[in-house]
Amino acid sequence: MNNYARLGLVAAAVLAVVIVGIGLFGKSLDVGPTTSPTPSPSASPASASNPLVGTWLAPEVTCAQEVAVIEAAGYTAEQITQARAQLVRDLEAFGASFGPEAFFDPTCLNIGYEVRDTDQWSLVFDGLPLAATIHSARVIHSATQNASPHDYRVVDDSTFEFGAHDGTGWEFCLTFRYAIDGDQLTVDRIATSCAGTAEAGLLDQIALTAILETSSFTRQP
Repeated sequence: MNNYARLGLVAAAVLAVVIVGIGLFGKSLDVGPTTSPTPSPSASPASASNPLVGTWLAPEVTCAQEVAVIEAAGYTAEQITQARAQLVRDLEAFGASFGPEAFFDPTCLNIGYEVRDTDQWSLVFDGLPLAATIHSARVIHSATQNASPHDYRVVDDSTFEFGAHDGTGWEFCLTFRYAIDGDQLTVDRIATSCAGTAEAGLLDQIALTAILETSSFTRQP
């Protein structure tokens, strides 16, 4: 099953529905609401060596904005539709009847009871234990507080790898460039794979493009 169909981003469209065993992209199963994460202290040892550590919040964006970013990254309307169709098939295999995020429809017309026409996302980067190479991260839909567990590795002071790691290797992984200017974090994809990995699936590519690259993120206190 595609990685994106195993984590929690469609959970943003679930409202009060909880489906056991379904998540959106990644390695863990976490589709229920979660409490707001406790930000990592800015003076912690982890944040001193890892500038990504902490909670970052993006502004609310529209489906049209997300689709524009997806298309600017080189994806066609046909590919977006293809990714949506695969996601729907994966969800239906688990008995789910709700629709995926609106940005999987290039026309942004797939908006109704189960799908919002705007999104707001936050990223939570964990930096502990210090000795670890792979750290945990979460993508959180701010309206529903549904969290999607991920993993990341800081490559250098401008690059990180992001995806799902099973403890021995990446299940899927994309490489991103990042820049921090004051309390602002911007992220741009460099590659649809990481060192030693195959190209990530189309669902993962499109979802992470929409979420990470549509707008900048502001560090939360």
